[in-house]
Order: sequence, then C-alpha cells, then structure tokens
Amino acid sequence: MKYIPLKYLSLSLGFVAHTSLAVETEEGYDSHNDKATPENIQLAELFNQDQNARNIPHSEIDWSSLNKEDEDRRKKVSKMLAEGRIRTSKDYYNAALIFQHGNKSEDIRLAHALATIAATLAEDKNKANWLKAATWDRLMMNLGRPQWYGTQFVKDDSGNWSLYNIDSDIVSDQQRIDWSVRTLEESKAMEKSLNSKKEK
Repeated sequence: MKYIPLKYLSLSLGFVAHTSLAVETEEGYDSHNDKATPENIQLAELFNQDQNARNIPHSEIDWSSLNKEDEDRRKKVSKMLAEGRIRTSKDYYNAALIFQHGNKSEDIRLAHALATIAATLAEDKNKANWLKAATWDRLMMNLGRPQWYGTQFVKDDSGNWSLYNIDSDIVSDQQRIDWSVRTLEESKAMEKSLNSKKEK
C-alpha cells in the first residue's frame, strides 16, 4: 500500500487547517441559508461564465482578457467564502473549478481544498473526485513538479499535445480509478487521440 508523503499533504491540508469554511450538507440548512440562496445562484452563474469562456477553440481565446475575468470571478467567490455562503457539495465544486483556473499556487491549493470538501459532501463523488485529482496535478505542475494522476496535458508551439511529466510511482492505477481518473495507459492513449485529431 502506498501513502502520500507528508511533505505533499501539507500543501493542501495546511490551507484547510488555517481557513474557516462553512460546511453543511444539502439537507442540513438552517434559517441562515435563506440569506445564502441568492449567493449560491450567483456562484452557479460564475461557474457557467467560467465554462462558457472556454467553450471555444483555444486559438480564439483572448487570454489577457480571460485572465482578468477569471481574477474577478475569484474575488467574488472569495467574498462568498468569507461570508459563509458556500455550503453544498455543488457550491464547493463550482468554487473549486473557478479557483483551479488561477495562475498562482495559492489559487490552485485553495481549489484542491474546495474540491476535497465537495467530494466529502457529495453522494455521487465522481466529478468531485476527478477535480480533486486535477487540482492536485495542476498544483504540482504549477510548482514545477511531476503530476501524480495524469490529468494535465500541455500544448507546444506547434500545437502538439503531450501528457505533462508524471511520477508514475506515487499512486497506483487503482487509486486513479478510485478518484475517477484515467489509468496511465488510457491517458497515453488520450495523448495520441488529441494529436490524431489535430492532424485531421
């Protein structure tokens, strides 16, 4: 059995230990939730904006403008967190995905913490578990370290995709499956598929 080294765990758990996050199940609201409902709707709208902005070919994206929009969304989500208005698994998932698109390690570390809470609260954990893995891989990539799960692909100047450097010995394929992630063989096949589509 393999264990995650403590030096890596501290990257995400250290944040949770020093941050106050309001956690409630979807059935566990009290009267205070009435005040939070509009903010939850606003969070869903921010999530949709984040996704719609990326639902076009990458070559057509104005990244300078998108980075500013992403930063504005993160500020709004941070305010919701500070006010205790993010409560359900879906809320934490939406917030995690928005922070995952940050460029700073602090943003991505927060995304991983939020995705972990989302997975803890969720009944169907598939999406949140995948986001847990993706945020961790993205954090490792941001820190210049190999990814663990194989969720991150990079594109070179010629438009060719490759699986970002991966440490294949830290987690097993079974652990990847448990977190709703492709096996290494499937990720390598995905790399070939992405490039074959480019050639067509």
